[in-house]
Amino acid sequence: MNLRSFFAELKRRNVYKVAVAYAVVAWLLIQIATQVFPFFEIPNWAVHLVVLLLLLGFPVALVIAKSALLHVGKPSMLMT
Repeated sequence: MNLRSFFAELKRRNVYKVAVAYAVVAWLLIQIATQVFPFFEIPNWAVHLVVLLLLLGFPVALVIAKSALLHVGKPSMLMT
């Protein structure tokens, strides 16, 4: 598989859209955490934990976005 067809496949599966949506929501959650946590006297390490969890979740979301559409259309996977 060459690089051009790989990126075309990612575009076809809307992985780019998932990446952008995840980045926007993660940015929003980080902004909320940095503004609200000090108000409720939540320790500073909690903000770091939120950022770390969001960073670790990014590749997971991309893998799920890429693999979730692999089985669409097969009779074994039905939407309910």
